[in-house]
Amino acid sequence: MCMVYHHDMMKSMIDTFAIYEELSATLGADAAKALASVLEKFYREIANTVTKEDFQELKDAIYALTKAQQRTEQRVEELAQAQQRTEQRVEELAQAQQDLAAAQARTEEEVRKLAKGLRETRQMVGGL
Repeated sequence: MCMVYHHDMMKSMIDTFAIYEELSATLGADAAKALASVLEKFYREIANTVTKEDFQELKDAIYALTKAQQRTEQRVEELAQAQQRTEQRVEELAQAQQDLAAAQARTEEEVRKLAKGLRETRQMVGGL
């Protein structure tokens, strides 16, 4: 006979030899051996089932993961909103840059006209 251990190998165990010895005194060797074997199989099946404690730990882990996922989704939403604001500001900057380019072109045209006028004025002053 052998000893069977619970799924974590330390919580509990079944001593089939002790069961066999106890039963063989009243049932006989063959019946005791058969019954001890059945009890061992039964114990193995029970040992492989999920306990209420195991199930609660799983529920707690799922709950923690759900909360973490909700926080992640909230942060992703906040990032998406921040990105939209950034894109809006970039668009505003691009429009402002176009206005500045047009203003610079007008300024350059005015400077060109002033330079031409200055040359003409120098020519007139030089002719006096």
